Amino acid sequence: MRRLLLALGALTVAGAVQAQEFGYKDWAGACDNTRHCELAGYQREEVELPVTLWLARDGGGDAPLQMRLMASSGDGDAELMTLRVGKMVIPGIKLALTPEQIGRLLPALKKAETASVTDGKQQWELSLAGLNAALLKMDDLQGRGDTVTALVRPGSKPASSVPAALPAPLLRAVPVAAPRPGDAALLPTLLKALPANDCQSDGPTDDAGPHHQVIRVSSSQVLLFVECVRGAYQSAYALWRVNDKPPYAPQRVLLPLPGGQKEDAPIEPSFGKGVLHSYGKGRGIGDCGSNTEWLWTADGFQLLLATSAPQCRGMVGGGFPLRLWTAKR
Repeated sequence: MRRLLLALGALTVAGAVQAQEFGYKDWAGACDNTRHCELAGYQREEVELPVTLWLARDGGGDAPLQMRLMASSGDGDAELMTLRVGKMVIPGIKLALTPEQIGRLLPALKKAETASVTDGKQQWELSLAGLNAALLKMDDLQGRGDTVTALVRPGSKPASSVPAALPAPLLRAVPVAAPRPGDAALLPTLLKALPANDCQSDGPTDDAGPHHQVIRVSSSQVLLFVECVRGAYQSAYALWRVNDKPPYAPQRVLLPLPGGQKEDAPIEPSFGKGVLHSYGKGRGIGDCGSNTEWLWTADGFQLLLATSAPQCRGMVGGGFPLRLWTAKR
């Protein structure tokens, strides 16, 4: 079964640019299949009030840097924030920073150890430990080293020497059949038609109320969701593609991942409007984890979106999940 959080390191995609997830101290980063890169920094691990700063940049020499700021407390998210880094003060931030603010802020961020954020009621401390290393890694993965576009250690090479952004793959959905009144009644028969496998032996017993499910995808086939492993706050499932009449011919569904691997046990999967969604929490409060979506196509499920929020720092959903894969539909 896929590990809940992607291991740090390169995820090589055949015939495409590398998708990679990385981290340095209080900063996490990821670059996707289009050369788009994102970073997210947080407060120090021992600090309770969660705050996060997000940086993103597309591939290509003319791509601008983007920044967003979010801070949260028991009263909810801060609505109007002031960011201070040394003597640099930027008031009136709602979420996204302007290009002018980013231009003034970035040099200060690279020289400081922390930044403070306030909404007039609460104060947060954003750690900058690991930021420079994360920026350097992002420059490297986008091919900006020694160019005038580099965020760290710029050189004399022109912006035109930076590799261009790659197009996101285009996926074509196929219609999903409407459910039939008797689909749910197929469940006991279809379960018996499955071959013996580790999922069935490790899954919840009947007394535990396994959450199996039948979902129609075509006029002759259904998807069978079989709960395999149940944890304290989430479960992993095996998916089977099965004929709705004998011979049932069950086929295990293996889902593509950003690195070319296959997911055989998605966490808490749900299916609607042709999209299969899986979200695995890193811990119960849901402040970290991974999100993946697959589109139903003529070739089965194809990877549509993958994001990861690896830092568990108290921000709901990780604050700004980092994109590892994107596709168009």
